[in-house]
Amino acid sequence: MISNIKIKNLFQLKSLINFSIILGVIKLIEQLIKGKYFHDFEVYLNAIKVLNNSGNPYFNIIELPYLYPPIISKMLDLFNQSIFSFLYLSIYIIIIFLVYIISEKNFKTSLLISLGVGGILIKSLLTGNISNIFYLLIIASIIYYYKNENFLPYYIAVLFMSMIKFNFIVLFFLPIIISQQRKKEFLKLSIFTSFLSLIYIYQYFFMNMEFLDFINTLKFYNLTGVGDRGNSIFVYLNYKLEIDLFISALIHLSIFAALLFLLVSKRDKINPKIFLASILILLIFINPRLKLYDIAFGIVFLNLAILYLDKKTIISFFVFNLFVILFIKEVTKYYDLSFGNPYMLVWYIFIFFFYIIFKKYRILNFNKN
Repeated sequence: MISNIKIKNLFQLKSLINFSIILGVIKLIEQLIKGKYFHDFEVYLNAIKVLNNSGNPYFNIIELPYLYPPIISKMLDLFNQSIFSFLYLSIYIIIIFLVYIISEKNFKTSLLISLGVGGILIKSLLTGNISNIFYLLIIASIIYYYKNENFLPYYIAVLFMSMIKFNFIVLFFLPIIISQQRKKEFLKLSIFTSFLSLIYIYQYFFMNMEFLDFINTLKFYNLTGVGDRGNSIFVYLNYKLEIDLFISALIHLSIFAALLFLLVSKRDKINPKIFLASILILLIFINPRLKLYDIAFGIVFLNLAILYLDKKTIISFFVFNLFVILFIKEVTKYYDLSFGNPYMLVWYIFIFFFYIIFKKYRILNFNKN
């Protein structure tokens, strides 16, 4: 009887949150002991060192490549390493805590649960990559939208994200899909994307040599197979299964287009907050170069969306995230199995999530009645 009560208590939301925090702390200690932290931050410091000595950061690679546009290089060149380190790390830490403090209950729960999912969120934050800051700003902008129904802060966050990493431009489409005032959002979309285009056009004409070096570096690390290609469906098809590039891209885009169509066609049935989070999840995961930070914050939004469903579904989903994923990870880590890759594990969560949403709202008629 006592053991049954203990098992029942284990599968309560509060217990799962505590378990997630424990897993997150273990992963944090593990990463610190191994010295695996702030390696992306080192890329920025190395670039500053090279730029301060009138060098070319695209050709002076120590470990990880510098894959940022020349306008960012101009900004980095304004600092020395010490000042940049102090400012960047201060902003980084402040934003992490500030976003958590301003978050509503479900966002806080989602962030805490996400700490325990394969240790991915902890690893992402420990890279020091600027994308973590931008994803945290996306969370803050979504919180603002929930309260004010205004996407302006979201547009600004995506603009800065896309200035640094162009593939984030797809996130611009969230408001026009979500909002009922599509003409108004289309105007905003046009303004922000036009401004972004001008920034890249300016770099092409007025920083031509640096811009071409930037483009060639991107091509080299993304098309030759030398760099980290990410963990998207496209990468799995094209590099793992060696399917033709065009066919891989077509399958990749078709899957997301189909999911997007199904969600939009049934939007009247779906809780608005779940609908928003689901669309954002698709826009994050459609990235053909899905990286650690995309996966980490994709998990945050997956967990967030589930929190607007019934308690039984919430517990089932989080138990799957924490225990099933942990089991698969531990069982497969000693074998060379693609489905045991820690970053590929998120696709199990992704599939389970959309199965739950489609079943809950009868999007594909999983229910017989």
